[in-house]
Amino acid sequence: MTYRIDGIDVPAENPFQHDQLNRKPLIESLSGLINRLSGPFVMALDSSSGTGKTTLVRMLIRNLEDSGHRCIYFNAWKVDYATDPLIALVSSIDHMDPNHDNADNARLRKVKAITTALAQMSLAATVKGLTSGMLDVDEVIKAIASNSIPKPDPDMVGLFNQEKELLDRFREELTRAIGLLLKTEKKSSLVFFIDELDRCRPIFAIHLLERIKHLFDIENIVFVLSIDKKQIEASTRAVYGSEINATEYLRRFFDLEYGIPVPDTKDYTNSLITRFALDSVFRSRADSHAAFQGDKNHFVNTFDLLANAFELSLRARERCITRLRIVLDLTPEDRYLDPVLVALLIVLRSDKPEIYHRFIAGEKSPDDVMDHLFSLPGGKIQKSDISVIAMHAYLLLSDPDRDRARNRNQKLKVEAEGEQDEYAASLQRTKDFFTGLHRWEISLDHVARKIDLISRVRE
Repeated sequence: MTYRIDGIDVPAENPFQHDQLNRKPLIESLSGLINRLSGPFVMALDSSSGTGKTTLVRMLIRNLEDSGHRCIYFNAWKVDYATDPLIALVSSIDHMDPNHDNADNARLRKVKAITTALAQMSLAATVKGLTSGMLDVDEVIKAIASNSIPKPDPDMVGLFNQEKELLDRFREELTRAIGLLLKTEKKSSLVFFIDELDRCRPIFAIHLLERIKHLFDIENIVFVLSIDKKQIEASTRAVYGSEINATEYLRRFFDLEYGIPVPDTKDYTNSLITRFALDSVFRSRADSHAAFQGDKNHFVNTFDLLANAFELSLRARERCITRLRIVLDLTPEDRYLDPVLVALLIVLRSDKPEIYHRFIAGEKSPDDVMDHLFSLPGGKIQKSDISVIAMHAYLLLSDPDRDRARNRNQKLKVEAEGEQDEYAASLQRTKDFFTGLHRWEISLDHVARKIDLISRVRE
């Protein structure tokens, strides 16, 4: 059983083999732009968290490498436990393993030595500033505990001057080292990708941006940062206070900001179903019962409509299909799946759990749920959409408050008479069709229990 899927494979020989979001044109456009750049340059690829930035970056790296670029991939989130990101950044360059000669090795060794010195000096300055030169750990703890930290040592000025000299040497030696690393390459620029920055601790994320700006602003390096700008702005305010103009502050770090367009999400939903090995499940159910043949399409159409209306991220959609996997596993092949209802409940459970739980408990009516859907921004939920009518009909049939359901059914019949109310008439016909199809009441609680079971499975 597949309840969790791995990241999308990006083969070196064909990086677009699993391009589920049709991003090849975008990647080729970005690749062409980067080909025309010469460092120093910093580009930000902006898109909300969970929208597939990492896969896009991996495809872009493959595409750039095919055109002769040297690329480095740096996952910032994996090292955000570090105090200073400088060491991790330099380590990424050292791990390029380009079979460089002794001269290259010497330059990189010097860069690493300066990096180590900068890190040690930063630590020493911090300790010295807090403890006035005390290096005994017990003494430091006592000083902090008693709130009797001495004033900073006057030698802090000397430490600052030494650090400034080291920073200048760092930029000088790094420039030479990068030049040597690229001397046999087709392209003159090293493309340094920073990923998952928006998931890092705020102080680490901002410190990394500042290190890039002040220490890596050198020839032959192009930085490409995949970010959720809103989250980075929040990190900026967390570090510097809510009064800071985070948008203006971040603008000084990026030479170009590129907003990644929203992909075709229905293709992505179908690809998730395939990756969760659900195609064969749907086929098997369709083979066992003719009435189930449209289940996959009904689920995909309804889920895509709702996921777009609720603006679910790609990562959130993946978690929803995990819930679908559970529901299918717990639904016998000879029982109706009710894919429209399942899609609606899964999305509500994921994005609006309060509405979901209150409807399951009978505290919210089917009309309350539909009113919320109709009120979503963008007007994506329209009464003329057959999937919307189907959702409403399923909600009416599964209402756990039977007295309310009976009264609503009587009201609907009156509204539908003479077909003066076109929506009511369509809703009545759809509801009658589902009633004849089932020949039994839909157990909302039974469906909900299957959806909620996912809470016991690690997503």
